[in-house]
This record gives sequence, structure tokens and C-alpha cells, in this order.
Amino acid sequence: MSVIGTNLKNARTKKNMSIKEVAKKAGVSELLLSDIESGKRIPNAQVVNLISRILGVSIDAIEPAYFSSYFEEDERQEIKKEQEPKLTTKKREEVLPSKTTISDALSKAIRKIPVLNKVTLGKPFPNDNDVIDYKLEPAFINKGNNVSGDDFVYFVQNDDSMIGARILKGDLCLVFLTESILDKDIVLVVYGGKTIIRKYKSIDLNKVILYPESPICEAIIADKKEVHMIGKVVRVEFKI
Repeated sequence: MSVIGTNLKNARTKKNMSIKEVAKKAGVSELLLSDIESGKRIPNAQVVNLISRILGVSIDAIEPAYFSSYFEEDERQEIKKEQEPKLTTKKREEVLPSKTTISDALSKAIRKIPVLNKVTLGKPFPNDNDVIDYKLEPAFINKGNNVSGDDFVYFVQNDDSMIGARILKGDLCLVFLTESILDKDIVLVVYGGKTIIRKYKSIDLNKVILYPESPICEAIIADKKEVHMIGKVVRVEFKI
């Protein structure tokens, strides 16, 4: 279960509201709400905002804020500056750093994540010709795992081959760039010159199966050397 799903379920339970009641007021399906609570789907900002208003809680109670730590750090710096002895203008410029502003904090907190519709091998990644847009996101910071905003890209799903996993054509898939993949992970790969999303399963040291989630598509059995791993899908954004 995801953090958002857990928080949503807790808030709904405290209000003594059923999934059916919340879904009806939000204008979404019960299945969608159930999938969000179980962690199968990650809602976009509009859905989070709508549900938080229905439950009478702040957005932060469902989706934790990303910016507070930056502003708290700035406040501590300002307090420290006030406690320092006064200096002449010239010495102050030489000794003290320039005043941190809100825009400075936001520049640290926000990253531009490229949105791709394909991956071209043999060129710098991401290639400018593959980038169709950029999406502003809170910085992905996990000091324990050394994860930063540069470790992610968005990919626009180009077909309905993963419809069974609720990934439809046009959905935005957030991809964590890694080659550390486990069986049943949903991955973004380049195979046979095509950029595709599939479910991963290793057969042995040399072979891999790339499963679709649609009866009209066939599974791909390939040599691992022929499958160029980009990363694994960790979140999907969809339109309602």
C-alpha cells in the first residue's frame, strides 16, 4: 500500500465514509478509489485535491508536503544571521552569503523531469529529439538511497498493451532509471528498435520474458543482451 493510499484510507475511515460514498461525491469509480487505497494506482493532484475536500482534510494529510524542510532550513539560517555581530557593508558582503529567498528555496525543491515518447539508443540520454515536454515535480530526494530528480523520466505510453495493468495509451508513466529489476516489475525497455512497457520476468542467466497485459499482444522471449533496460515504472498519471 502506498503512503497516499494509506493516508486516504485512514482519513476516510475517520469520517465513517465508505468507498462508495467518497467515490460518488468525487465523481470517480469505486474501483479507481479502491486501487488508490491499495496502492495499485497513484492519483494525480486534481484527484487528491478533490478527495481531500470531500473528507474535510488538508492535501498534506493525504499527500505529504515536499517544501517544508527547505523553508525550515532557511528560517534557521536567518535566525543564525541575526545572532551574528554586525559588520560593515563591505565586510558583510565578503563574509556573509546572500540572503536566501523563497525563489531560491523553490529552485532547490523543484526539478524539471523530461517527458519522452521514445528512447533512441546510441545517443546521449535523454536525447533532445526524444523529449517532447518537461514536467515540474518536487525534487525526489532520498539521502539514504542517493535518489535525486535526475534519476527519473516520464514516458508517454504509446499503446494499450498494458491495459490489464491499468496503463492506457496516453498515460504518463514515471520511470525510475535503474537496471536493478525484479520479476513482475513493470519496466521501460528498448527492444527491436521499439520503446515499450512490459512486465519483466527472468528465465535464466541469458533469457527474459517481457509480458504484455493485453490478450491481443504476445509475450516477448528474448536474449537479455538484446533488451536495453531503461528503468521501472513507479507511478502512472491518467486523465479522468
